[in-house]
Parts: sequence; structure tokens; C-alpha cells
Amino acid sequence: MNRRSLLKSAAAMAVGAPLLSVANATPAHAAGNYDVLLTEQLKNKVMLFRAIESWEPKNLGWSWTAPTSVVNGENTWRLLSDARFRETDRFGWVCLVTASGGKVGMVDFGDDDALLWSATPYGNPHAIEYIRSHGVVVVASSQKSAAVDYDGFLTIYAPTDADDPGTLAAVDTITYAGAHGLWWDGSHLFALGARTLAKYRVTGSLRTSRLELVQKHVWSDTEPFWGHSLDMDFTDPGRLLLNGAGAVWTVDKANLALTNIRPGSYGVKSFSRAVDGESFWVQAIDQTNPGETGWWNEYVQFFDAAGKPTYRRGLDYYGYEGRIYRSRIASVRLS
Repeated sequence: MNRRSLLKSAAAMAVGAPLLSVANATPAHAAGNYDVLLTEQLKNKVMLFRAIESWEPKNLGWSWTAPTSVVNGENTWRLLSDARFRETDRFGWVCLVTASGGKVGMVDFGDDDALLWSATPYGNPHAIEYIRSHGVVVVASSQKSAAVDYDGFLTIYAPTDADDPGTLAAVDTITYAGAHGLWWDGSHLFALGARTLAKYRVTGSLRTSRLELVQKHVWSDTEPFWGHSLDMDFTDPGRLLLNGAGAVWTVDKANLALTNIRPGSYGVKSFSRAVDGESFWVQAIDQTNPGETGWWNEYVQFFDAAGKPTYRRGLDYYGYEGRIYRSRIASVRLS
């Protein structure tokens, strides 16, 4: 692994309460002067790059390759679908990961990159979030599983020791059609699925921790709204970003009001926007390359603040066409 010096402390990141100040962690910058965390499914890796630099081996800031775990002839770690950095009290920064094959986990962002915890919720896990104040992990799965006969659900994992992810165990399941996106902002957990965007608070403590619904927005059954990813809008800490119904939207966190900011955006798997308005997305290759079939893309496309395409990044220097599924601004910054 080619690792450079990393700013890993909360002080260095200017992070106060859990992730409340992450917007301030990405300062005003020249275009592309921030770091991008992506999931790549051909080699089944999480990879970290500076946006503006070429994505080649010498510029790789960090990577993690999913292990193999075969159950009934299938690798449950196949097809990494989500990754995000979150800070814990005991281990500092960790990388949360999900795989469509059924696995989720927490990777120590330290010298050994140990897998601190993993579980198998199944149901095509698509997002994972960590509630630092409670030591709780929540996973969004978009399909049925052997244990949950419903097309999508949230699994809540709670600990007996909030500082020890090794004590996490599943304590509750919430049916949630097409669950695809999660975001914890330090106060509330937001969840996105098929025709539903919900806002939860966390109640209880340790193994009694649960999600309590605060508010939700429901699209009508006649609206083909299949929400996909949730992320922070770094231009405004009061908003989130989501994509669905062939568009990209901002969400007012206070009242869940939605604003369409990019109509005609089909097949988008993730969308991120930096503090200066520069943005980037992963759009399914069947949308960008007619005749191709696939839910990934070999490139991440970047846009200027006005939404005009500028440059793109892929793994050309690695000698293969990557299958990038999601990308986001990393909350851990390379020095």
C-alpha cells in the first residue's frame, strides 16, 4: 500500500461534534484540491485519491481490498458498494464498507488496516453509517434476505461497549423499500429508498439503542422515484444531496424540502459537491456508453460550479478499465 502522511486527528480536520463540522474540513480550494474515496468493483477495492491529480499508483493515498468470504458458493464480500470515513473514540478514523454480496464492515484506518468488525445482513447492502454518540452502526439493504421477506430494510447494530465495535450485534430491523442511502449529520440519521426519504433520531443506549422516526417525505406510487445515494452538500451544511427519478436534488435537513438542481441526470449512482460548487458523479455506463450494460462506470465525471463537464478520472494508469460504483469527498484529508 502506497500511504502518504494523513491528517487523522479531529483537531487537524477541524471536526467538532461527530461530522457536524466536516464541511469545514474541506477548505476553500483550487478546483479539485480535495480527496475522493471510491469503491471499485472489478478488483473489489476502496481507493483514495486527490481529485486534481492523475489517479495512478504513485498518487494512491490509501486502499483496502475486500477479503473473500464464501457462503453457499458465493463470495459475500463481492461488489463493494459503499465506503465512508467516520471517526471513533477508540480507534480514531475508520472506513465503513458495504458489499452487495451481503457483507458490511469497519476497517481500522491505521497501520494494519484490520477489519475491526463485520456482519452479514444480506439483502444487497448499499449504505452504512456510524452513530458515534451511541457506538451504533446502521446498514441499508435494498432487497429481501433469508431473514427479512421485504424488498429493503435497515439493520441496526448496537454494542454492549460503545467504544468496542467487537461488541456490536443486530438489535432491530426496519422494513424500508429499496433502502439505498444513509447519512448521519451528528444529530439525525437520514435514510433514502424507493419513494421514501426519512429522518430519524437515535434513542436509548447500548443494546437498547433504536431509531425513532422524526419526519418523512413520501413520493406517490405513480412517481417512479428510486432514491440511490445520500451525501453532504459542502456548499451548505443545512442541506444534503440525493439522486433519484433521473435527477439530482438538494434536501433541506430541517424540513426535508427538495430542490431539483440537475434534471435529466439518469443512472447516477452517487453525486458530491465541494465547498466551491465543483461537483462530480458516477453515472452508470449504460447511460454514457450506448450499447454497454452495467451499473458502474470506468470514470468519475467532474463539473465546474456552473455544472459544465470539466475533467474525468479513472484507473487508466493501472492498465485496466475500473468499475467504479460510488465516489464521495473523503472526510479524511491527505496532507
